[in-house]
Amino acid sequence: MIINLMALRWRGLLLAFLLGSSLAGLPALAAAEPDPVFDLQKILATPLQPRTTKSEEKDGIVTEEVMFHAEMDGEKRVDIFAYFSHPAGKRGLPAFIWNQGGLGRASSYWTVLGAKRGYAALCIDFPLPGYRSTGGYPIVSSLEAGADPQRAPIYHGAVALLKAVSFLESRTEVDRNRIGMCGSSWGGFFTTLMTGVDPRIKVGSAMFGTGSLQLGNSWWFGGGPNPKYDAAAREHWRTTLDPAFRLASRATPIGWFTGANDHFYWMSALMETHRLASGPKHLTILPNWNHGLTPTADEQVFAWLDVHLQSAPAFNTVSAVRVVRRGAVTVAEWDFSGPRAVAAADLILSHGDDGNWVSRFWQTLPARRSGGVCSVELPPSPLPFYVGGAVTDRQGFRYSTPLLRVDPAAAGLLQPGAKLAYDGCSVWGGFEPAGVEHLKAVAFWDNAVTVNTDAAYVKAGQQSALIKTKGKFHPVQFTAGVPHRLTAWVKAAIETEVKITLAGTFDGKPLARETLVKAGPAWVEIAIPFTPPATLTGSLALTVTAPTGAVVYLDEVRFVPE
Repeated sequence: MIINLMALRWRGLLLAFLLGSSLAGLPALAAAEPDPVFDLQKILATPLQPRTTKSEEKDGIVTEEVMFHAEMDGEKRVDIFAYFSHPAGKRGLPAFIWNQGGLGRASSYWTVLGAKRGYAALCIDFPLPGYRSTGGYPIVSSLEAGADPQRAPIYHGAVALLKAVSFLESRTEVDRNRIGMCGSSWGGFFTTLMTGVDPRIKVGSAMFGTGSLQLGNSWWFGGGPNPKYDAAAREHWRTTLDPAFRLASRATPIGWFTGANDHFYWMSALMETHRLASGPKHLTILPNWNHGLTPTADEQVFAWLDVHLQSAPAFNTVSAVRVVRRGAVTVAEWDFSGPRAVAAADLILSHGDDGNWVSRFWQTLPARRSGGVCSVELPPSPLPFYVGGAVTDRQGFRYSTPLLRVDPAAAGLLQPGAKLAYDGCSVWGGFEPAGVEHLKAVAFWDNAVTVNTDAAYVKAGQQSALIKTKGKFHPVQFTAGVPHRLTAWVKAAIETEVKITLAGTFDGKPLARETLVKAGPAWVEIAIPFTPPATLTGSLALTVTAPTGAVVYLDEVRFVPE
């Protein structure tokens, strides 16, 4: 075995010498166990054949349209189109590859943004059908490894990114020792995957995408438990194309930035991926956010790159949450440290056991800070619950701990009659400006609904929702299996009958409750009892329907455990 490993090492060194920059950083791989899917030396040995097809300069930023060769898939030649931007006249710059959300067609928006931040930046057309790259692989159609992972569409997307790193290495504008990768959604998936696959990547920064997807994702389990993905299928995925698989043996820094309720990539998967990563790692988790981030969190995605590629001040670090008994109370504690001044700390808490990750509600409890330690007294609970700590610096950057499951009996908190004190519509139910902006940011705002500012048509606060014929409002968040009650107030300029529907899908099965109400010039309260089933996946939305031409106002929507 020793002789074989030495032979592999010397063969790697010889290939690196003969083939140049693409392999120069790889000889250490030869001594490791061979990757079950990606033969890096073989992939990177194919000729790159880069060329620039168009170049223009604007405001000191050069943007090129480029092509390079990725692979020969049998008789099929796969070439990659990309935008490449860099500050004019600069050499030896840090660089990153941006992977588009949904693997959308390459955009120079992100490469120009990178160049303005002092980077050389690349954004590729993945080899998808109808794109400027060739190949035509249906990469985003499913999350599958197949019997032969090298035939899976995801594999060919990864090969394209391996050669994208080689392209950056080939450019004099780029410092080959400072190349990172970032991306959103499917782009975050590939960022996490490639951070483990490619040792030339010095930092990864992922919006939403994660690995350990055998533990939870909407492609497989969006309709509830799926017998197709049995233990054998999940293990096959985990050990081939799952993005987390290689992170345990890679010390590359990586950060994840996500909403706690992300529809596609569930917290169970992200927590295991974070646990496996052996290098410096970071989490930003926004409670009650789905597949969207605040502008500050967007900026933090790139700030993580700046730390590791441009020597920006290090991010703060936080320890794991610990639950301890302090006299008569139980508290959650975590530590923090780092160069960035901390402005606030909080604990997010969500009732219910594993599951319902998309629709569970997260309470935010302010934390005390003393000498680098944060603490929050935990409430009694009839159910298991999850908690996660965080500190926020003066720039608004959030540093989150991994989530921790709390057994109330073991923590001295079990109280069968304890009330769950939250409102599952509190993020948006008052239709105040911040709530409306939140819904817009996560693409949950119905364009048929506008905001009314006439005080006569506002039940509380400054705004109400103005509904013309029909308005749909979601998410309505909840603890699975617990009885809740929806309440809301409606009003109409002239008397009209309004239908109020609370409907959702639970492990793929629809469930709805509705009521009719006579709305008129005076505010009328409505109430609908509803118990969300105890399922793996669930979603719930409120729909208000009025006759054509009617105008109805809605305010103070609440969904509270009974």
